[in-house]
Amino acid sequence: MKPTGQQFLVEFLGCSNRLINDKKALERILKTGIDTSGLHAVHIDGYQFQPSGVTLFAIISESHIAIHTYPEAQHASIDIFTCAPAGQGHMTLLNYLKVKLRPKAMRYIETQRGNPITVRQQSWFSEFDTNGYEVRYHIKQYLLSKRTTYQQMDIIDNDDFGVMLFLDHELQIAESDAHIYNKGLIAPVVQSHKQLGSVAILGGGDGGVLYDLLNYKPLNVQLVDLDKQVIDSAQTYLRPICNNAFSNPAVQIHIADANSFLEKTHSCFDAIICDLTMHPEKGMSKKREAYWRTLLAQVRIHLTKNGSVSLQCGSEQDKKTLRFFSRLLPQFFKNVSYKKEFIPSFCERWVFASGTKM
Repeated sequence: MKPTGQQFLVEFLGCSNRLINDKKALERILKTGIDTSGLHAVHIDGYQFQPSGVTLFAIISESHIAIHTYPEAQHASIDIFTCAPAGQGHMTLLNYLKVKLRPKAMRYIETQRGNPITVRQQSWFSEFDTNGYEVRYHIKQYLLSKRTTYQQMDIIDNDDFGVMLFLDHELQIAESDAHIYNKGLIAPVVQSHKQLGSVAILGGGDGGVLYDLLNYKPLNVQLVDLDKQVIDSAQTYLRPICNNAFSNPAVQIHIADANSFLEKTHSCFDAIICDLTMHPEKGMSKKREAYWRTLLAQVRIHLTKNGSVSLQCGSEQDKKTLRFFSRLLPQFFKNVSYKKEFIPSFCERWVFASGTKM
């Protein structure tokens, strides 16, 4: 299930105690803020406590907003919950309230509601992991946060790992150790061919694998990624990872699902690198096994006689996924082998698989 809403839990510190104890003034500010931000008020109600304190609650078409004030502490607690697309409305409203209530300091946590619930603090980014733990990364600078047609995309700059790309709150690649991840996918196909002719990269919209692969001078590379906005954002924010790889004359970019591309193309490849997310079937009509069976069958068809395939299989802690690929890959390829690489930014060892055409 994808996140179904964004929720800001906000603390305003050092507000005017007179202003935040004025119920009518707060109602006017909240009503105007809702209208200004493009949200839609259905009903606003509140209560003036004695001797001090105000609670306001607004039902909006997109969900709700609550404000609780503690004038004696010059403090206001605010809850903004919206199901509007990420980046719309809720942040505009928060900025409006900040201007009007003039806090001396502000703290907030942003949560993505749904399954899982993910938390984003002002200076920290949390990556949810299905293996029973999560990793938090310090945000030196937030470079991009947007909802594309297919997924939530976040790009941050971290003190140690440099620029980092997250898709649906899962780390894809980091500047400091991109070479380790890229080598895990590239090394098997390079070792299988003295000279690489045509290569296809399925996924890889960040451009990291593409950039490192070009060092081996393949004759041509077809990069296939479903999300054009990832490719466009990589060329703006991930230059330390992709450099100028997308503009290399040996490269052709295809905006398409990997299965659809392989079903339609008549090309054959010396190597096919699957740099897809862990669940490329998400949002598709097919379930995971059906998606991968179709894809691997197409990969085999489009490999040359001695063609090779490589792919990432995820964390070594994800036993279910490793069993899944261990069962599936030998049905389509021979000489299947696995290699584990520790990737510091992932905080764990990552598994890469490779094989050759039967």
